[in-house]
Amino acid sequence: MDLFGASAPQPEKPKVSNLVSENGLVHFRYSPRMKKNIRCKGGVLFGRPEVMLPEYMKGEEYAQAREIAAEWAEHIMRRKTAKNKAAIKDLQNRFWTLVDQVRADLGESALSSTGRLPPIRPKGKYHDLNDILAGINEVYFDNALVCRITWSNRIGGLSYHSIRKDPVTGENFHLISISKGYDAANCPKYAIAGVVYHECLHIAIPPEEKNGRRIVHGRKFRKQEKLYIYYDEWTKWHKEVLPLNILCMRKHKPL
Repeated sequence: MDLFGASAPQPEKPKVSNLVSENGLVHFRYSPRMKKNIRCKGGVLFGRPEVMLPEYMKGEEYAQAREIAAEWAEHIMRRKTAKNKAAIKDLQNRFWTLVDQVRADLGESALSSTGRLPPIRPKGKYHDLNDILAGINEVYFDNALVCRITWSNRIGGLSYHSIRKDPVTGENFHLISISKGYDAANCPKYAIAGVVYHECLHIAIPPEEKNGRRIVHGRKFRKQEKLYIYYDEWTKWHKEVLPLNILCMRKHKPL
């Protein structure tokens, strides 16, 4: 910004090629007939593999997915050892998981496939979980908590914490899933913040083993949980209103 308040011109981002991978070793082609599968041909151009992708993956939003597809193609060209087969399967799963996530971010439906985890959807009809998580992380955890959050796909009152693999990096991360019974017009923000805080505590205070038993909500957890400023109001809403919201969901009634 200069002295008169005008913003300095921002440098243009270099355009990402949708015809070749970043390392230049894999070429991409696109087919309007494909949607749920990809193909690899070897030695097409100067001995380099070529990946055939669905035409909708031409856009820049699929750039990271194309790079995973390129890595997958390089493994396809190698000798089929047990280790390489495992790597190929892992890259396939990461590719389609990322594709589903991109589609979800664009407001499109995920590609149906059995056994595949649903994409992360933090924005609900009434509440954005990212905003709630950011506030809880700042106030109660000094922004030290590293996790992601989504609305659960389950029809039920349970919110839970799980471990997922990042499709881009391949590294594990914490994922908090919140019951959709909270994504309702009758749900105050203090109630959503309460359940988000509860699930954050499961990351900050992991379960402990004592006398052969796995203790999830131990004394330390319960003590810390009651530090939430609206603890009583949240637990009251959780016990009295959430079950009614879940009942409406099961009967396909609007919340």
